[in-house]
Amino acid sequence: MKIESLCLGELSTNCYLVELPCGLIVIDPAEPASALLAAIADRPVALVLNTHGHFDHVGGNWVLQRRGAPVAIHPSDIPFLDHARPDHPPVDRHLVDGEQVVPGITATATPGHSPGSMVFAAEGVIFCGDLLFAGSIGRTDLPGGSMSAMRTSLQWLLRLPDDTQVYPGHGPPTTIGRERAANPYLQGLDVDRRD
Repeated sequence: MKIESLCLGELSTNCYLVELPCGLIVIDPAEPASALLAAIADRPVALVLNTHGHFDHVGGNWVLQRRGAPVAIHPSDIPFLDHARPDHPPVDRHLVDGEQVVPGITATATPGHSPGSMVFAAEGVIFCGDLLFAGSIGRTDLPGGSMSAMRTSLQWLLRLPDDTQVYPGHGPPTTIGRERAANPYLQGLDVDRRD
């Protein structure tokens, strides 16, 4: 697996280009579309994955969809797409908690920042959108946010091994171990033992 990171848009959103045997996966395609398309070049995009539906993470969805890439998001966050672009074409795929979205990547529902927030996990790596950042966590004061749901999602995250690489929606990459030890928002959280 090869991971490329682009920092795009007015809120410095991380967009990830992930090369897998099944093809190129684009996670959180922010705008400007010109920079995104330049990075993709002539590679076909197998799938667009949205960790959530906030405008700064989805701006490039439609240009990639017009090029033939299917767009996938949890259905609970479609209202945010409607708000960002009322005339957007329908998404191609509704993500489900626990599904293998492509061989090698599994989706887990992690609400809190938004009702339909998702984490995408590959071997030793997660793409977590605005759930966890280096030294911080995502906001819960936006429409649909929930601090109690965020706590549950963070507890699930703490079940992951310390060496898990974390690719967040904003800011630098980190690891679960680093955040477990130093992130003040994770201190005192009990690990969720659900299966």
